[in-house]
This record gives sequence, C-alpha cells and structure tokens, in this order.
Amino acid sequence: MIATIAGICIALFIAAAVFIRFNGRWSVPGAVGRALRWLAIAATAGIAVALLPSTLADSGAATVYLLGVPLLAAGAAAVADLTGRAVTVVTAVAAVLMLAWGLLLGLGSGVWFVLPALVLGLAALASLRPHDRVTPSPS
Repeated sequence: MIATIAGICIALFIAAAVFIRFNGRWSVPGAVGRALRWLAIAATAGIAVALLPSTLADSGAATVYLLGVPLLAAGAAAVADLTGRAVTVVTAVAAVLMLAWGLLLGLGSGVWFVLPALVLGLAALASLRPHDRVTPSPS
C-alpha cells in the first residue's frame, strides 16, 4: 500500500512539474507531444514503483527485467526528449516496445504498462510535423 501511494505521488509530482514547465508555452510546436511524453514517463515510473514490492516478492531476481524493460523504454524517450534528437522515432519505438512487453506479460504485472504505452503512442503522433509541401512554380 505504501509503495502504491509513493508511486502515485512520484507520478503526480512529475506530471505537475511538466505542466508548470509548459505553462504559457502550449503554442510552441510539439508542446502537446512533449507533455504527453513526460506524462507517460511519469506514469511508467509510478507504476514501476508501485509494482516493485509485489513483483520482487513474486519473481525475485526476474524483477530486474520485468520492470526494467518498460523503464528502459521510458528512459530512452526521456533522453531523446532532453537531447532533441530523433524524438518522434524513439518515442514511437518506446511505445511499441512497452506495448508489446505489456501484452506479453498481460496476465501478470505487465498489463499495467499498456496505458503509458498508449500515451507514448499518442505523444509520438502529436510530435509528428507536417512536411513542407513544395509547389512547382509555373513555367
């Protein structure tokens, strides 16, 4: 119970920090995708903290990869966002990896990671930029 409360508090703290950071900057291109990305990262961290005691008691050393794969995917999305390189691609790959992992472990604790994976997918879609269309000049 304490781990659940701690996980929720961490997720809410990160989500509040993201929304305070972007206050007044929603007109900046990609701000919605960035906010969704950090919300998914916070949710992944909160879920991992909440699941840590029960997964550790149930699976022992396997907890490292059971919770580590979604955390690694969320960490890759965070690093891509902070560096500004290949953000959309890394976010999409992280979403697919986390979704596949959540569905693979669907009968266990992995099902909890499906929601952050869907939010990461929405962040990848929101981060897409329309290509500039080149119109041929009249000859």
